[in-house]
Amino acid sequence: MLDLDTMKLFFGFLTLVANLVVVGYLAVVIAARWSSAAADLRIRINGYLDGYELLFGALAAGTATLGSLYLSEIAHLIPCTDCWYQRIAMYPIAVILGIATVRRDANVRIYVTTIAVMGAIVSIYHYLIQWFPNLEGTSCTTSVPCTGVWFRVFGFISIPYMALSAFALVLVMMLALRSNTAGTEDRE
Repeated sequence: MLDLDTMKLFFGFLTLVANLVVVGYLAVVIAARWSSAAADLRIRINGYLDGYELLFGALAAGTATLGSLYLSEIAHLIPCTDCWYQRIAMYPIAVILGIATVRRDANVRIYVTTIAVMGAIVSIYHYLIQWFPNLEGTSCTTSVPCTGVWFRVFGFISIPYMALSAFALVLVMMLALRSNTAGTEDRE
């Protein structure tokens, strides 16, 4: 069994990879509005992703789910109230996208996007109150405060940041799915 320090580093690297994918994809999408080269690159990237958006989203959500279970059940880090809210959003996404991948059902996009946006909002709030504890209201207990930080990998990646990165990657995959299925949903 890998120790917590090794797993934190592993999760930190996965988070950085997710961030690079999200920022890179969004940069290409935005640049495509003004540059034909970026538009061509977006078409090429969407072509590579075509048919795999659900799978990559499921892998992101599944990895986040397994990571959260590792941190609480194996590493014994007790989740706070906001962590539970993030789990409440992430766990169903993993299941929904897993089933949608097998069924090749792109119509789940609206449901997954809605849940991922709500989870991302909680993650942003949770991450902010870790850095600025005075922003925290009364949602958390004193025994497991939401302002507490179990760890920060590379000085900035905490558990809510990891969750936010997974939600963002799921959202980018749903954006790519939308681009790749535009015009085909009416025919199904």
